[in-house]
Amino acid sequence: MSKRLIVFLICLALSIGLVTWLVSLDDKKETSHATPAPTVEAAEPSPEQSSEPTAIPLEPVSDAKMREYKEDAIAAMEVTRELFQAADKGSSSNVVLSDDTVAQMLSALGAAGYTAVDYFGNMNVQNPQPLIDFGNAVNSGAEGEACYYVLHSDGTLHGNNLVYKDGVPSLTTVSVEWDDKGEPEVYSTGQYALTHLELTAKGWFICTRESGGSDWAVNGNAYTFLRLTPYDDTLRQLAEKYMGSQAYSENNLFTCTWSGSDFGQLDFNCLFPILYSRYYGTVPLTGSNMGYIAGFEKVPGSELYIVPYEQFQEVICSYIDIDVDTLQWLSDDNASYGGYYVLGTAQEYYNNITPKVPCPEVTDYWYNSDGSLTLKVDAVYPAYGTDCAFTHELTVMDTEDGFKYLSNYVYESENNIIPELVLRSERKNRIAAVE
Repeated sequence: MSKRLIVFLICLALSIGLVTWLVSLDDKKETSHATPAPTVEAAEPSPEQSSEPTAIPLEPVSDAKMREYKEDAIAAMEVTRELFQAADKGSSSNVVLSDDTVAQMLSALGAAGYTAVDYFGNMNVQNPQPLIDFGNAVNSGAEGEACYYVLHSDGTLHGNNLVYKDGVPSLTTVSVEWDDKGEPEVYSTGQYALTHLELTAKGWFICTRESGGSDWAVNGNAYTFLRLTPYDDTLRQLAEKYMGSQAYSENNLFTCTWSGSDFGQLDFNCLFPILYSRYYGTVPLTGSNMGYIAGFEKVPGSELYIVPYEQFQEVICSYIDIDVDTLQWLSDDNASYGGYYVLGTAQEYYNNITPKVPCPEVTDYWYNSDGSLTLKVDAVYPAYGTDCAFTHELTVMDTEDGFKYLSNYVYESENNIIPELVLRSERKNRIAAVE
């Protein structure tokens, strides 16, 4: 296995915890990682039927309707019984099913006619048509109902019952688990008003609860995203290979326009930790692990690290064609310290603890006359409730031992939402304090 492939796989597996984009409105804490895909982050379901105040009047769910929702959820859970019972659940107190088992259970739900998706969104939504019809109805102002289920890696199942009535969309959740006797048991329900609900032209089903928006979920995204139109495997693989799971995380490689003749605003100091992890096959570098993983020396009295000139240049030039003089001219370095400044991520740099970043969705690709490959990419941004925060074209060239980035072009639009590069401003401030 090549060094580049090892790097990619390690980064892919270990960075999920940073950019966990969950797939339902009723979040249940997960204990395993999986291949990332465009997924969603959601809210904690209420232990009991929600009594939270709401400014939008909701007609309470009748006892008969709630009983129907519970019976439907238990019936769906029964479909997965044999697969769950036969699965290897590990030896820990928390059940963690393999990705393969989850895929089989999800397929069983689909074969039984249920609309369902796995928690991490690794598979396409099973039987999406009812949700597509519901989304189209809501877009046109027509009333309707729909239900979809979210399967978690511990075998629990969450039913999401959507209703659009009298111009008000709402959600009733039913969560089911296996009890000590191996029987399906409802352990929570909830009813919530929705303030945003739409089916986009690209096939994304997007909604959020009444208190939604950017301040609704402190550590996650307020919006639920479900991709109802299947994501082509080739496009998914291209996104994973050339952009990875940390695509837009604290670097602007894909968020600014640059080329080999004009590097524009490309920040190599912020980009270095991402490329270092890929180059050496390490976990993503952060402010807390950079010293002992990479062995870099700290600037006295600061959180800044110094990367030796030769090592910084070797890593960057392995992925981007740039001469070392230009690289040094465009980057923050200090000759007296013998290298370049690098600042790792830390929770205190972010207002909401965890940075919110988009996920790349390749929508098209083509090969150029020189053999290079151009990807057209939409940035799906759950934190802002949009399936296209901005669009860019990334051009790469495959090499014998991997690939190199040749250019990136961001489509200009007044509607663009570009992730803030927090580390750049933090680094600049800290450099000013030590020099």
